[in-house]
Amino acid sequence: MGAIALSAVRRRARGIGLWGACLVAALSWQPTIAAPEDSYDDTANCIAVMEVTADELARQIKAGDKDREPALRTELVRAAALVGRVYFDGMHDEHAARARLNEARERQKAWDDARRNRVHGACLQRADAELAGVSSAERLVIDKVAEVRMRRMLKEP
Repeated sequence: MGAIALSAVRRRARGIGLWGACLVAALSWQPTIAAPEDSYDDTANCIAVMEVTADELARQIKAGDKDREPALRTELVRAAALVGRVYFDGMHDEHAARARLNEARERQKAWDDARRNRVHGACLQRADAELAGVSSAERLVIDKVAEVRMRRMLKEP
């Protein structure tokens, strides 16, 4: 087998391995109880407020402040943990999830900075608690989701 073909086989094997890890994490990440509808709205509020923070951090990084990259990475990991929890708690309808997120974005337009900061702080605590309880396979998936999101955010237009 030529070097090019062997390289392609290795890339495919790595890709299959990553998807296998994602599948294992998805199957092992079990909800503790079915989430009530209010928790979906709470998570949508968290994701919406975390998006604002992440967008601002990305803007600062693109403007040359590379020291903000760890903060952006942390924000995206936390958001990915919350999204993963809601998914595994039963929110599988992507259209419904996006609708809730859009509603949260609209609600937050009327919030003052103090409320936004208070909600953001509560969301960070919730995300950190979620991250403290995930397995290593789950953490791999969360980190990969955050990494892909960060690359997209920092990609030049």
